[in-house]
Amino acid sequence: MNLNKLIKKITNNQLLMVVAAVALVYGFYHYSSQKSMVTDNMANTAPAQAAPVGVKPANPLGGNGGVGSANGLSTSQNGLPANASKKRVVDPKELLPKGGNTQFSKLNPNNGDLSNVSLLKAGHHVGINTVGTSLRNANLQLRSEPQNPRMAVGPWNQSTISGDTMRRSLEIGN
Repeated sequence: MNLNKLIKKITNNQLLMVVAAVALVYGFYHYSSQKSMVTDNMANTAPAQAAPVGVKPANPLGGNGGVGSANGLSTSQNGLPANASKKRVVDPKELLPKGGNTQFSKLNPNNGDLSNVSLLKAGHHVGINTVGTSLRNANLQLRSEPQNPRMAVGPWNQSTISGDTMRRSLEIGN
């Protein structure tokens, strides 16, 4: 009896699988029949028009260079607008002071040659640490607080901001 039940289960399952496969094939066929099989969409819908009279084809390789003619062009600026015309370029010699009796010549006495003259004052930033600890992350509170501990954890992610060791403590009771 058990063998008969087992055979019935197998045939019912196989029949169910066959019905599912047929339904799947029908569904795929129905879906794909609604889609267009042409995917390039390059069909000519209108006939090509004839080329206008007077148009010449391109010359062979190497013969297409040169400037083409333009009929009806009423500008001498090659198609640029009027405000893009060439303007006078400033000469650098016009920017330098002229003559020896100017205020500039009194401040910088030399023969007028500024090629190797440094106009920067050398001691301007003396006493100011402009690179390292210039308090880029300044603590603006009145009372002091301990510095955040720094540990070397590797070659990357190293802070260049050091703690403010010159800050005087302002604690209640000191």
